[in-house]
Amino acid sequence: MALGVEPIVDVDRDTGELIQGWPRCKQSIITILTTRLRTRIMRLWWGSEFLNAQDKPNNNLTYAMSIQAALDAIDLYEPEFLIGRVLLGGDAVGGEAEITIEGEYTPDKTSRAITVTM
Repeated sequence: MALGVEPIVDVDRDTGELIQGWPRCKQSIITILTTRLRTRIMRLWWGSEFLNAQDKPNNNLTYAMSIQAALDAIDLYEPEFLIGRVLLGGDAVGGEAEITIEGEYTPDKTSRAITVTM
């Protein structure tokens, strides 16, 4: 019987190798944010509403909805990461959104950050 929590193991989307630890968590967060809800056939309620804020007006309401969508999805689907702060940025003219998520990777209690550009 294991004394601690077993690490989550996944498949690297680029190489097909097994990954775990921070690389797995980072890949999971990116996948969560870039997958629209109700688009995966066998997992209709997996993903986030974050991408639904694209092509919306560049105002405070859109920022708040985007941040809330990211917070809800990561909190729900990524058990190894506790969010501390979410920052939005990007090129408003080019339409690219950049989200930076800072928090704690819980298995080793380290502060980590990830930036995703969409």
